[in-house]
Amino acid sequence: MPAESKWLVPVKALWRPNTLEPPTVDPELTNLTALQRSAESFRYVALKTEYWISAGGTLREWLRLNCYIALILGIPALFVVPAITFLLTQFTTWTALLVQIAKNLIVFPILAILAVALISAVLSVTKSFISSRR
Repeated sequence: MPAESKWLVPVKALWRPNTLEPPTVDPELTNLTALQRSAESFRYVALKTEYWISAGGTLREWLRLNCYIALILGIPALFVVPAITFLLTQFTTWTALLVQIAKNLIVFPILAILAVALISAVLSVTKSFISSRR
């Protein structure tokens, strides 16, 4: 006999199907209004179909278990996913700002060096022009 999976044990603990009672029509059906009789007819057909498909209650238990699992997975996702989305958006914004700062830190010293070199060249040319005139 193979060992059971670790996730299967809690699922088996939650699996408790109950046998269904055969559905019956409301005995006061003739005293109900037209809308109430229509709703009672739909209820009876739905219960009769469920009883026909799964008289042992496994369909109802399967739906209950899947709704439970959806809640277990959905509620944290409902609260965690927006927070993660917000953090990722902030991360991209800050990354773009840091890239712009890095560009400015690289470009500014280069421009300063070019400006100093240009000023030095202009002074050198001016000095040589003045010294050649004497």
